[in-house]
Amino acid sequence: MLFWKRVQQAINKKWYPLSVTIGKPVNTQELANRIARESTVSPADAHAVIRAMPQVMADFMQESRAVHLEGFGWFRYIIKSNGKGVDKKEDVSNKQIVGIRVQFTPERERDMGGGYTRSLVSDGISFAEWLGKDEDTNDLPGEESGEEEGGGESPDPIV
Repeated sequence: MLFWKRVQQAINKKWYPLSVTIGKPVNTQELANRIARESTVSPADAHAVIRAMPQVMADFMQESRAVHLEGFGWFRYIIKSNGKGVDKKEDVSNKQIVGIRVQFTPERERDMGGGYTRSLVSDGISFAEWLGKDEDTNDLPGEESGEEEGGGESPDPIV
């Protein structure tokens, strides 16, 4: 069950539903234990693979390659320039780059209606309003409740 709460946006004073995470986040060991139960690897092996994955992925992405985890999604680096473009193509340089971040795009498949379904969005998700106290929720670092554009998805936590 996916929980949501009512939040008011500061910018337009309108109310929107916002998804809520509750309890402690799933850690690497818990994830490894679940993977081990659903596969033929030991929890220690699953844990070791999960721990190695970020550096291995970063190594590939530093080679200007995207990483595709089948059934999961795509990871790639994107760069941010300082916002000051140049007039001539010859003047474009890496000195304009001021930041880099990881872009994640979940796997998707075309459905019967011509739209798409995302691999990380399960069929049959049910929703319930969170009636607990706000301190019972675990917002992601950098996430400001109620300030999302249009009341939709949470901002990308990988910045």
